[in-house]
Amino acid sequence: MNKRIFKAEIFFYIAFLFVCVFILLRSPLAPFAKSTNGVDSSVFIYSAQQILKGQIMYKDIVDHKGPFLYLIDVVALFIFNGKYIGIWIFEIVSLFTASIMMYKTARFFAGKITSFFAVVAAVFSLVQLLDGGNYTEEWALPFISIAMYIFIAYLKDNKPLSIVRLAILSLTFVLTFMLRANLAAIWAGFGIVLLVKWIVEKKQKELIRSVLFIILFVLLFLSPFFLYFYSKGALSDAVYLVFKYNMFEYPKRPFLINVGILAGLYYCLSIIPLAIAIYMFLCDKTMINISVIMALIFTTLSCSIGGHFVHYYMIFIPLLVIPYSYIFSIIKDNFAKAKYILLFILFIFFIYDPAITNLKYVVYNYSEKGLSWPGILTPQIREALKNIIIQNTQPEDKILVRGNQVAVYLYSGRSCATRFPNSIGGSSLAKKYYVKEAEKALPKMIIQGWVANCYSTTDYNLDSLLNEKYQLLPTDIEGAEIWILKE
Repeated sequence: MNKRIFKAEIFFYIAFLFVCVFILLRSPLAPFAKSTNGVDSSVFIYSAQQILKGQIMYKDIVDHKGPFLYLIDVVALFIFNGKYIGIWIFEIVSLFTASIMMYKTARFFAGKITSFFAVVAAVFSLVQLLDGGNYTEEWALPFISIAMYIFIAYLKDNKPLSIVRLAILSLTFVLTFMLRANLAAIWAGFGIVLLVKWIVEKKQKELIRSVLFIILFVLLFLSPFFLYFYSKGALSDAVYLVFKYNMFEYPKRPFLINVGILAGLYYCLSIIPLAIAIYMFLCDKTMINISVIMALIFTTLSCSIGGHFVHYYMIFIPLLVIPYSYIFSIIKDNFAKAKYILLFILFIFFIYDPAITNLKYVVYNYSEKGLSWPGILTPQIREALKNIIIQNTQPEDKILVRGNQVAVYLYSGRSCATRFPNSIGGSSLAKKYYVKEAEKALPKMIIQGWVANCYSTTDYNLDSLLNEKYQLLPTDIEGAEIWILKE
């Protein structure tokens, strides 16, 4: 990109940054926010805090996401001296990077203004999926966007897959894979199309060269993760939690009939860009359109394992920029009169509802009531719990929150008495050790009931321990059972 074009487009980049900040102002990690941190985000932050204290992920702290996720939070907390704003700033940088790469991809299909509209429309799809942020899928967006740009540059513009580009494809794949394996769907979709293309066009040398380099680079970039966990004696724990648990023990839900899938398709794809992508394919079965459809198919299959968790559908967003570019280009190219007015109307149509919704989220986030996501503690209950914990325990005391309300540890400044800050439902590891570790550790306080977002399973039954060693602490917090260790 020459200097003149860059100057002409600098406004777009500033606008992308503004959109990213605006969307992420609804995050509990934003400066001066009142809302309680989300369940997933709390697990990741707590794990990062414990890693900075010298504990080993998967060995001393049990969770099932990929190691790169915790590394992001570790680096952010380390740089910003433990302040959550570091993670929030990293989120802005991540989403801003994804926006720029999406814009570069859109430029293969449309002009500057239409590409700008396409990116903003696609990024605003985050509003219904992001909740409080710091999600695994959110961190994958820049890597997916970079890889998509390289794939499309090769298929659409014949940009050669140089060694550097193959290395970048491999690195972005590894980092995405190390966030969570199923997020790497886009590499499968485009990769299959490339393999078929090389075979049909009898480009065996390019096929062999590309595959060998990618295998080499993937092994190279994976090696630091494996060597680290091997050196810490945690490799088997990491392999079990990141791969075996996610593949075989993670609770499964009905495929393609789950309400979450329909909600995800509605909120993220908004039906319209999905229909446009299919229309593009039916009208013109070019290699690029086939690859987009394949990427959409693999991404849909990948997201389906998330059931009702619609945040899984965030990984669609980089792909959305292509059908959005297509529809904006149709308006621009076929309506000579008032085309910019029509473009603007269509643009407002796509972003109006999510923009207004996000504005409401931001207002709530800075109000005393805070945002009330499902299963998230209100600021009032959070502070009441925090005060009870601080009044009845010492900073060095360990407590146990029976469920997945890990935010209680964060806001009280207390550590979990077991390796399981999150109950990680269905895990054979948790079923075997959760109760045993609680009985051995004898935490100073055990919190259960609605406020703990407790899993209703007999696998973690602590009744005998509570009745023998603990006494119930009176509290005005509805739905809370707070047990204190007997003197």
